[in-house]
Formats: sequence, structure tokens, C-alpha cells
Amino acid sequence: MKQLILEIDETTEARIYTAAKTAGLSTQQWLKRIIDEKTVASWPDSVKALAGTWQDVPFSDELRKGEGQDVTRENF
Repeated sequence: MKQLILEIDETTEARIYTAAKTAGLSTQQWLKRIIDEKTVASWPDSVKALAGTWQDVPFSDELRKGEGQDVTRENF
């Protein structure tokens, strides 16, 4: 496994430590999770499961068919 050296300021280190502790993870596990989430090359399964669950939105012609005829614009 590769190692990565990252220089960060003390404020960022404290934020990482607090976030990792809140998540119940070591800082290494927390950072790996964040990197995995931000560099994923495909949609998560939860998003893929949404495919086909919404009805298709009608085209503008279909939405406006009962509104009558538009008036002609005036030339400037």
C-alpha cells in the first residue's frame, strides 16, 4: 500500500480529527472514505436505483397545447 505525505495547517488537522472522531473512524480511515467518495467514477447504487421511478416530463408543445395561440410580437 502506498503512503501519502500531506502538509496541513493545525486548524485543518483539528477539523479532520474532529470529523473522524465524530464518524467513529481513525483519521486515516476517514480521509480514505472522503477520497473514495470524491473520486468515484460511477453513480452510487442509491442513485442508480432511482432510474425509471419518475415519469418523463412532457415536452413544451404538450404542456402548452391547451393555452391557445400566441399573439404576434410587435416590431421595434
